Amino acid sequence: MMSRQQIESLAKRRTCPRCNLEKTEGNGLCRRCRFKLPAHMRLPLEGIVRQPEWMVASALRAAATYFDVHFRSIRHFRGGRIR
Repeated sequence: MMSRQQIESLAKRRTCPRCNLEKTEGNGLCRRCRFKLPAHMRLPLEGIVRQPEWMVASALRAAATYFDVHFRSIRHFRGGRIR
């Protein structure tokens, strides 16, 4: 669970916690990361200060799980860039 202070500090943060690109103040992730998510997962990550704490926490957890599972499966099947 995230506290209200943690959500406010995430909203004020100027860089995305996932990719370190610039993000719009008030959103959880940058535009590029949000648009990699399915449509139903984007809305709870926009305007996070106005949303309840449980909704923001579950949306961030779901986004992290989605990125981890989705991009791991792409790499297992030899897709994506080799780093």
